[in-house]
Amino acid sequence: MSSDAKSPDIAIRVRDLSKVYLNYQNPRDRLLQSLLRHRRTFYREFWALRDISLEVERGEVVGILGRNGAGKSTLLQAICGTVTATSGTVEVFGRVAALLELGAGFNPEFSGRENVLVSATIMGMSPAEAAQRFDAIVAFAELADFIDQPVKTYSSGMYVRLAFAVAVHVDPEILIVDEALSVGDLAFRNKCLDKIHEMVARGITVLFVTHDISTLQLLCNRVVWLDHGRVRMMGDPIKVSQDYYAELMGGGRKVQESGVAPFPVQQMTGKAILTDVQLLGGADNTFSPGQTLTITFSLLAKLDLGPVVFTISIYRSDGDWLVGQTSRETGVYWDAMRAGETRKGRLELAPLCLAPGEYMVAMGACSEDYTLTYALTDLSYRFAVRAPYPTWGKFIHPARWIVE
Repeated sequence: MSSDAKSPDIAIRVRDLSKVYLNYQNPRDRLLQSLLRHRRTFYREFWALRDISLEVERGEVVGILGRNGAGKSTLLQAICGTVTATSGTVEVFGRVAALLELGAGFNPEFSGRENVLVSATIMGMSPAEAAQRFDAIVAFAELADFIDQPVKTYSSGMYVRLAFAVAVHVDPEILIVDEALSVGDLAFRNKCLDKIHEMVARGITVLFVTHDISTLQLLCNRVVWLDHGRVRMMGDPIKVSQDYYAELMGGGRKVQESGVAPFPVQQMTGKAILTDVQLLGGADNTFSPGQTLTITFSLLAKLDLGPVVFTISIYRSDGDWLVGQTSRETGVYWDAMRAGETRKGRLELAPLCLAPGEYMVAMGACSEDYTLTYALTDLSYRFAVRAPYPTWGKFIHPARWIVE
């Protein structure tokens, strides 16, 4: 349910929100259910949301984390009114611009021009206002050469450019974005994040879903972690993101006492040593955004090891963890190693997508299921980013792990 009544401090209020879907195995079961009603059940219930309560203040930036199927998109759809809740209430105070899914609201047969004008009108602008903003929307989307072509000929990235450009130019009081920016290229994603930052500075409320943990940490006032349709955790972006990532990788909240890395290691074995770690590609370990940071290293097996995966964590100089990645994410494993054997490896972070500042790096070598930690480095490996960069610290591209 949405409300036009103004609240001095609250932009979005969700109370005890639940949403259940009835899954039928085949169409016949749906007919039988309508005939037999409560005498027999021909469906299975799937609770996409369970008892969600949330308040978002005006001007606040709230991020939502969770695995696929956790209920993130359903929550945003319920807030926007495109999904009817099974129980509970939703109140929204202010004009909403929502980018819920790729090309939502676009007619594929219409041209980009026609879709811009129609979408802007649907979002609350008058036809005259939409026409007045048209040039700015097209310029932001960088699609002037394609604006009169049917959007069915657009790539997914072009869809996102146009949809996002419309959403941020209709003067919303609340901007809701559901993972759409993950489709765009790096340069346009940075441009979109700059625009969000500008809107936040003007007091616009932002609610968005993304898997870019570092962006959540550096942009949001709060982060909500959804797990199987329930709020698992809500609060400080750094803390919530760390706990979420640790569980995502399989180890719950357990972190090594050394504080080296928030990876889900269960047992520190000391079966190996990471040596010869070097950071290459920058003068005096100083880089510009867009450069390649190369880390070379060696692993010495003190005892026999099973298959090995590697982990990397990057921290700000104040100790806040930004993000971590593993070689397993890119399908890179080392075969089992015998005691006394040494192997060399290389990790490339390209392009480097971090804001100016000081950073620390830690590496680890683990068993392929992360239950055993063979080796960890300390936080003595440091680098800096110095050149101006028009966005916040982000770590978007997967690391490239290379076995030598």
